[in-house]
Amino acid sequence: MDEFISDIVKIERSAEQIYSLMADMSCFSQMASVSQIKEIEDFQSTQDTCSFKVKGVEVGIQIVDREPYKTIKYTRYKYAPVDFFIWLQLKEVAPDDTRIRIVLRAKLNLMMKTLLKGKIKKGLDKIVHQISESLNGKQ
Repeated sequence: MDEFISDIVKIERSAEQIYSLMADMSCFSQMASVSQIKEIEDFQSTQDTCSFKVKGVEVGIQIVDREPYKTIKYTRYKYAPVDFFIWLQLKEVAPDDTRIRIVLRAKLNLMMKTLLKGKIKKGLDKIVHQISESLNGKQ
C-alpha cells in the first residue's frame, strides 16, 4: 500500500474535544455543510459511517477503531474506488494546543499512483487545514 501524509496543523482545543467531534461521523454532516470543499455532494452520515460523492465518484468511509484522544481509524465502506485506510492522529502538546495529521494508505496501481500522487497529498492537506479552520473558528 502507498502512504500519503498530510501537513501537521494546530488546533486550539484539547485532544479530548477534537476526538469527541471526529469520532462521531454524524457530526461530519455539519462540517460538510459549512465546508469550502465544493466538490462534496450527497453527504450522508451515521455515528460510524459516512458516504458522499466527489466529482461524481461515490465514496464510503467507516470507523473501524478508536483510541480515545489519540487515533481514529477509518476504512472503506460499501463503495469506494480503491481499498484504503485513514488514520486521524491527535497529539496534545499543551492545554488547548493539539496537533493533528491525516495518514492515508491506499492500494493504487502504478497508473493511478502516477496520476494522483500530488492530488492526494494536496487533498489531505486541504482536509486537515479545513478541519483546523473549522475547529479554530476561522471560517
